[in-house]
Amino acid sequence: MGKRTEQIFGIHAVNQILEISPDRILNVWIQEAINSESVRTIQDDMNKLGLSVQSVPRASMSRMVKNQNHQGVIIEVKPAKKKTDQDLDGILELNKENNPLYLILDSVQDPHNLGACIRTADATAVTAIIIPKDRSASVNETVRKVASGAVENVTVISVVNLVRAIKKIKESGAWVIGADGEAEQSIYDMNLKVPTAIIMGGEGKGMRESVMKECDYVASLPILGQIESLNVSVATGVILYEVVRQRQTK
Repeated sequence: MGKRTEQIFGIHAVNQILEISPDRILNVWIQEAINSESVRTIQDDMNKLGLSVQSVPRASMSRMVKNQNHQGVIIEVKPAKKKTDQDLDGILELNKENNPLYLILDSVQDPHNLGACIRTADATAVTAIIIPKDRSASVNETVRKVASGAVENVTVISVVNLVRAIKKIKESGAWVIGADGEAEQSIYDMNLKVPTAIIMGGEGKGMRESVMKECDYVASLPILGQIESLNVSVATGVILYEVVRQRQTK
C-alpha cells in the first residue's frame, strides 16, 4: 500500500465506498475461489467500473490486513479529505437551526471503540463527531471495519484543541452534557430534545478535567449491577438512543 492511500476491507465497508465514493478506488483484491455471493457482487461492480480485480490466496490477503477478518475483499483507495477545525465552523453555522446532535469523544484511543461509536452515531443521525487530533484513535482500516461502512456516512472532525472546539459548540447554541460515572444526575433526567453535544471520556480515565469544566451539565448512566462502569462504546450507544427516544416522543 502506498503511503498516500488507505486500505479498506470487509463487505460492508467496501460496499459503502462503492456507493458513496467509487472514484477513490485504486486497486481491488478478491480472495481466490471464495464462495460468497456478496463478494461476487462486489467483483461484478468493480468490473463495471473498469477496475482490475486481482485474485489472491486467502493467506496472502490475511497478511495484508494483519490477520483481521477481510471477508474476502480488500481495496486500496485514495484517502478522503480529513475534516478539521475550519470544517467544524461551517458545520456549526449550517446546523444552527436544525436541532443538531454532536458527539465529542475525548481521548478514545481504542480503534474498536471509535469504530463502534461511529457506527452508532450513523444509526442515531449524529450531526458530527468531534475528536482531538492527538490522544485519540484515528480513522484507520480497523475503525472502518468495525464501523461497517458508517465512516462514509458520518462527519468525523479532528480538531487541534478540543476545549476550544467545545467552546465554539456552546457558542453555536448547543448544550454540552458530559458523561461521568460519578455524576449524581442521571442522563435520563436531562432534556435532550434541544441542540445537544454529548461528551464521552476515553477508556479508563474518562473525561479530562479541562474538558469537564466546559460541560453545562454532567450526567451518569445508572449502574444497577456489580460492575463499576460500561465500555465507552456501549455507554455511547445507550446515551445516543436516549436522545433519539426523547426527540421522537411527542
